[in-house]
Amino acid sequence: MRRLTFRIALAVFGLALAGLGLAQNASAPASPHPLLRHRLRECLAIVDLTDAERASIQAILEAAAPTIQADADAVRTARQTLQAALEANPPDACAIGADAIALKSARETLRGERQTVLQQVEATLQPDQVSRLEGCLAAPLSSTTGAGDAPTPSPEE
Repeated sequence: MRRLTFRIALAVFGLALAGLGLAQNASAPASPHPLLRHRLRECLAIVDLTDAERASIQAILEAAAPTIQADADAVRTARQTLQAALEANPPDACAIGADAIALKSARETLRGERQTVLQQVEATLQPDQVSRLEGCLAAPLSSTTGAGDAPTPSPEE
């Protein structure tokens, strides 16, 4: 369950980064990880969004993007601070512990924001679209599909 939540949170973060371009059927803007962009593109293609849904999702993503970016930056900063504390000579156990707790807190904040955005996106979709989106996000990543490849249609389509 935790792995599923983590994957959903990552997908929502990618959605926030690439949402503008994807919602307008354009190329996604550069994100830190190409698989994240591909995964998002694949899942949105499966959902078959209408123009109204695209516009609604775009508005949700635009509103959430600054908060998610700030949360991601906080995680990155906390990770760098923890790494610096681990590399200090001699290492300070109290500083390492405090930095680890700060990193955990920043991650939880980011996960919560991503989950909120996902719930808002799901609220704009029809029930069958929500189930397809969740199924796509929960599915394991294919190692044979490249970041620029089009999604493979399911046998049911």
